[in-house]
Amino acid sequence: MAEERKERLAPNITIPLLAVALVAAVIWGYTQFRARRSWEIRAENQYNRSFSELSTHVGELETQLATILASNSRAQLIKGFSDLWRQAYLSQEDLGQLPLTAMELRRTKEFLAKVGAFAFNTVSKLNKEATAPFSTGEVNLQYLSEQDWQTLNTLHRQARYLADQLVDLQESMIESGEKWLKVDRLSASAFAADVSDRLETNKITKSFMMMEDGFQRLPEPEMEGNLLNVRPSPKGITGEEISQEKGRELASNFINKDGPEYEVTYEDKTNGDYPLYLYNLKKKGDDGRAAKSGRLALTTKGGHLAWILKERPVPEQKLSLDAAKETARKYLENRGYPGMLPVAVEEYRNVVVVSLCTQQQGTIIYPEMIKVQVALDDGEIMGVETMSYLTFHDPKRKLATPTLTEREIGQRLNKHLKVEAMNQALILNDQYEEVLAYECVGRIGENRYRVYLNADTGEEERIQRIDDQGLEIK
Repeated sequence: MAEERKERLAPNITIPLLAVALVAAVIWGYTQFRARRSWEIRAENQYNRSFSELSTHVGELETQLATILASNSRAQLIKGFSDLWRQAYLSQEDLGQLPLTAMELRRTKEFLAKVGAFAFNTVSKLNKEATAPFSTGEVNLQYLSEQDWQTLNTLHRQARYLADQLVDLQESMIESGEKWLKVDRLSASAFAADVSDRLETNKITKSFMMMEDGFQRLPEPEMEGNLLNVRPSPKGITGEEISQEKGRELASNFINKDGPEYEVTYEDKTNGDYPLYLYNLKKKGDDGRAAKSGRLALTTKGGHLAWILKERPVPEQKLSLDAAKETARKYLENRGYPGMLPVAVEEYRNVVVVSLCTQQQGTIIYPEMIKVQVALDDGEIMGVETMSYLTFHDPKRKLATPTLTEREIGQRLNKHLKVEAMNQALILNDQYEEVLAYECVGRIGENRYRVYLNADTGEEERIQRIDDQGLEIK
């Protein structure tokens, strides 16, 4: 009798339990779907922004080249080539943000590098006091040699080709609805046997491949010597070459210094200017909202951290921007980067990027910058990027005493600028040379500015319009 009753009750108990389990599974699946969808939207938007900026910067580069072709003033040429160098550098940065690692874009990258190198070299020549105009044998004198002008003309033809190709691709993507995430998945499967076939069938990658082929039909500029190596060698990447296992230990120690704990496994090695070991991060345990996975990169020389990236949705903001700054500062301090000063904050969908710089004798060392991503819901560190720091960090750096005083600098500022703060700062000029300057932050009406004046000459080195968090408005 008891057994019959138990058999009758069993379905009554089991069915509700199954229903609860089913509802829980549906909720969990929907949550995972939303998280994944949120990440995809964010990634697609980022790729679209990078591509749009690439198209814009290449277009501005082409315009600048065309303008310089008609110029014959030392001052205008120096300004034009300096702006040209910036556009070439920004274009290279934009191209590097796109998921095109599975493709060979040697000619496109080489073109941008040549423009930047030629601009850099020409500005250096024009800045020399001994540089005199070239005589053409007629009445007029030219500040550019005939060879330099021909090089400029050839680079302009290549720039016009590249700019047109990017605009056409942008319009094609809008019409067809092509997504960058499809390209991202191709890059993730770069070692697959059929990846070449898939690259040729994807409209975006096929357009880039055709663009690469088109460069072959354009004349190559004649350039004196090897002008492509204009970037400084990294001062902060020191030490001996390390093994993959040693790198894994260093990565584990860095990421697991405080919770949550992650399992660290080796993924790959990337070659280039700064060879890196890549490691995958997988969270141990499922409790807490911390990101379940991520990636970390170390330099193969010395095992220095290059970057960390974790992804998860951040649904709300609980922390203030000041609290996020302090969280980023303490995180770096606990990992061997003491005395870092937050100098700017950028917020995007409840995640902030805090830019921090080292200080030396009260002087802000801007080239030694590290960027830290902080989630505003609980303060989790979502990312770290140290490449600028590694490139310019110099423990043996000795700062000179400025020739001019704050009072003398104040007399050289625009009289309409209401100064809020003045500090000494070390910045880089367009030739990657370190310049000791006074950083003057102030306002003109509703606009806020950061003006850098050379501490020895009083000349303006750079002017930035910034927001209240110190971020440059572009």
